[in-house]
Amino acid sequence: MKSFANLLRYCLIVLLVQSVIADESTAISKVEEFGGQVLGIAQNTEGVRVLIPPKTFEGRVLTDADLAVLKEINQIVELDLKNAGISDAGLAHLASLSSLERLHLEKTKITDAGLAHLKGLSKLKYLNLYGTGVSDSGLEALKSFKSLENLYLWQTKVTFDAAKAFHQAQTAAGNDKLEINLGWDKEILSKARLASLKEQRQKLESEANESEASSEVAVVEDPDFKTHILPILQNSCVKCHGEEKQKDDLRLDTFAHTLKGSEHGAVVVAEDLIGSSLFQRITLPADDDDIMPPKGGPLAKNEIALIKNWIANGAKAEAEIKAPAPKIAEKKASGSSVFVEYVLPILTESCTDCHGPDKQKAGLRLDTIAAVAKGSKEGAVVKAGSPDESSLYQRIVLPADHDDIMPPKGDPLTKAQTDLIKLWIVSGAN
Repeated sequence: MKSFANLLRYCLIVLLVQSVIADESTAISKVEEFGGQVLGIAQNTEGVRVLIPPKTFEGRVLTDADLAVLKEINQIVELDLKNAGISDAGLAHLASLSSLERLHLEKTKITDAGLAHLKGLSKLKYLNLYGTGVSDSGLEALKSFKSLENLYLWQTKVTFDAAKAFHQAQTAAGNDKLEINLGWDKEILSKARLASLKEQRQKLESEANESEASSEVAVVEDPDFKTHILPILQNSCVKCHGEEKQKDDLRLDTFAHTLKGSEHGAVVVAEDLIGSSLFQRITLPADDDDIMPPKGGPLAKNEIALIKNWIANGAKAEAEIKAPAPKIAEKKASGSSVFVEYVLPILTESCTDCHGPDKQKAGLRLDTIAAVAKGSKEGAVVKAGSPDESSLYQRIVLPADHDDIMPPKGDPLTKAQTDLIKLWIVSGAN
């Protein structure tokens, strides 16, 4: 009798599971009929990403009621509803999506009332409310989101003061990862990010001081490839990047091959330490998976300094006979080691054609620390400690197709470059 009861229980469980699977399969088919997609997040990662379009294939505008189908789909981790014509009533169908971590509601018709339906989504990390009718009052419904890391409020009715107060309350409650963006010129950074930026600056300054203190480095300020760099590469790199073996299609046994780079692009960019992945990889922490060389420990400090000086001075093939140039130490009088070694090369490469000694658009020069501090005809372009109020930073992080992005021609600055400039500003811009 007991065996029969167990068998019956098992059969009921199987039928229940089959019913759930059938309901989920039907729901996914319904989303696809809308013209939407249900996609896996990543290999060996549970959960799905759901994209709902504003209109179906037939051109019918999707309604709030259409979102009811989402309740039948298990473990929705990301939901994209941007530009859909849904209103506050549609958000009621999201209340049970307990696995949701990322929610796109850009340019929907939701208001403060709709956000009340989301209070139970405790795992939410990303919420984009760009172009919605949400106001200061709506932030009250977001207080329970202790895991929230990114909140976008571009073109909403939320004021900067209210957003800042909300951010302070979240930080006090233990959420030190939250960042709020109200526009390209109004960004509230997390406590964790500010701490990280300061730590990076301290590390950079420490490394710069160590480099200056090394008598071995001071001997060769302007090394060349043949005399100084090739011996380092032969000793530590060509076993994997030489004539017989070329990992990532990279050879480092000749000057030409080194400048040619790998299958991913150039590894050495003359006068650009940030853009030179060779330098970036050899200066990673010793326990980083991507450090080069991967075996045998990091390069010696004097070897790293030689490669650094070689790249910074133009990555020359062989030594040139020339008149003595001012020493690096003399240059540093125009600013901190961080500015001179990391920020100034970025500005020199991308900005000084229009803002240098020969040409000063808008009365702005960016070739010395004094000129940067002076600003343009319109006023200061850098406010120490505040990237949000520094137009220099705000202009370089605009979308690539924005009319006001700087530099206006060529490729935008890389994230590594903009982060370094932000770090410099946060740390005092000196």
